[in-house]
Amino acid sequence: MNQFFDIPNIIFTYGYLGILIIVFLESGIFFPLPGDSLIFTAGLLAPMLHFNIVILTILVFLAAFLGGVIGYYIGTKLEFLYQYEFFRKVLKKKYMDDAHIFLDKHGLSAMLLSRFIPVVRTFLPIVAGMVRMNYRNFIRYSLLGSFLWSAVFTLGGYFLGKSFPNMHDYLPLVITVVVLLSILPGVIHYFRSRN
Repeated sequence: MNQFFDIPNIIFTYGYLGILIIVFLESGIFFPLPGDSLIFTAGLLAPMLHFNIVILTILVFLAAFLGGVIGYYIGTKLEFLYQYEFFRKVLKKKYMDDAHIFLDKHGLSAMLLSRFIPVVRTFLPIVAGMVRMNYRNFIRYSLLGSFLWSAVFTLGGYFLGKSFPNMHDYLPLVITVVVLLSILPGVIHYFRSRN
């Protein structure tokens, strides 16, 4: 399992395909995957691995967007859970109605912000599908969020690597910083909500 989270190993061993599979899965299907740090590191290592940064960024964008669309579709198929009492208690109708109202009102900001928060970016498309968020809006917001996320992290890593060519010697530190920055919004929100 540790090898699965060894980001440089994933990039060196599986290249574009490994990056895209993980981004796709993490974007609406399966959450404990290293999305932010993976694409940032891929951008950082792109010159050394002779990756075309434009192609890499576009492929990451497409994988992120399609993962979100599949997550939405999965959400639309989860109504069968209501036949089980446990899920009726957890997924109360009021919660679902509140989520629907929230996404109608704040869909754009929710979709954009969720794209930059690990775990949230996996589950928001599923919830959007469950509450039948307007599909056109979902697609528009997902396109924008996926584009911004892929561009910020992939190109951010690339330009850092170009500016500091020896940065790959400090990959564990770089990955740790990216992970900490990724979870920072969730930590801030948690402490604000407690206050």
